[in-house]
Amino acid sequence: MEIHIYHYALCVSLTLMIFFSYRFIFGRLPEKSIYQPYRISRGLMGAALLNLSANYSIHFFFTPRLEDPVNAILLNLCTYWLAVWLFGSALMMLLNKNYVTRKRFLSHIAGWLLYCLTTHILWRYGSDNLPHMALPIILAVVFLTYAVRVARRVFITFRKATLMLDNYYSEDAAVYIRWMSVFTYWAIIFGVGQGVFTFVPDRFVYIWIISAIPFYIYLYVSYTNYLLFYEQVAGAINAEEEIVPQLDTEEQRQEDMETSNPANPSSRKMSKVQEQILEKKIEEWITNKEFTKGGITIEDMARNTGTNRTYISYFVNTRYSTSFRDWVNRLRLEYAKQLMKEKPELSITEVATQAGYLSLSYFIRTFKEYEGVTPGRWEKKQLS
Repeated sequence: MEIHIYHYALCVSLTLMIFFSYRFIFGRLPEKSIYQPYRISRGLMGAALLNLSANYSIHFFFTPRLEDPVNAILLNLCTYWLAVWLFGSALMMLLNKNYVTRKRFLSHIAGWLLYCLTTHILWRYGSDNLPHMALPIILAVVFLTYAVRVARRVFITFRKATLMLDNYYSEDAAVYIRWMSVFTYWAIIFGVGQGVFTFVPDRFVYIWIISAIPFYIYLYVSYTNYLLFYEQVAGAINAEEEIVPQLDTEEQRQEDMETSNPANPSSRKMSKVQEQILEKKIEEWITNKEFTKGGITIEDMARNTGTNRTYISYFVNTRYSTSFRDWVNRLRLEYAKQLMKEKPELSITEVATQAGYLSLSYFIRTFKEYEGVTPGRWEKKQLS
């Protein structure tokens, strides 16, 4: 093994993880109650990094990889199991403030302790009956199965949160949480890669350590940046969750998440008369071009039309088979195309502003997504 490179890599990674864990746990946050889930999430993420720091410290000071590689592999797997639960729970708290309950916390900790105990018993009393590397491989497969299950739950909840944001904001607020999806994919790749590097020859083990550095930097920077948007995202998710009926069983809740349905449509059905009244109010809202106001939410529309967001969300989702954001975007794009036809003297920036877009880049990206060309090319084609 390149022992000097190995120790230097461990030293750098360990220093970064201890610093990041300190910032996650003790960093100051606004005192508002809405930040409590974010505070818990950071605490869990800090605990995950401390857990990995303890593992790195053992490798740095005692170099078990040199003394007993198989024991080192088993140590890593037990460490990663707890890290996966803490990473997953930290992300889930940002998407579902009620995720970490006492019962769920204790059950996962019990699962981790059982995995560690099983690992110890099999290694101590069963290793003589197994090939030298068979036990670590078996336990690695069990660990990866558990990690995939945790990642799957994060992805399901992420999709649900994205739909909630799309049904609340007219802008692409889901972009603020997209880093969680990227991080989860990266964590899967990184976790699998770490598992693979655990079994590689000793001279390549330092790659296992170095690869962690950009991963943890990305995590810390993403969490720090997300603080700027957390209140906006959490406010929308909390508002949508207020209208979600409380389901009776875990199976029902899981089914609801897997279908990415933020609320049960059957609980929000309107009578025929209510639907006709709402349809008329929405037509007036469109006629008055209220959709051209930048940054509107479904809450704003509900106040403007004298109804509630539950009915509007149900009406838009069922009548147009789309989200509130997508529906508003279509209205804005049609109005933008009308402006470009009737007022060719307007610049693309002016068209975007008058149509209700807060960002020119978002207008161009959305226009191209729906029309297949940029606004400039579309306008030239219409005028030619």
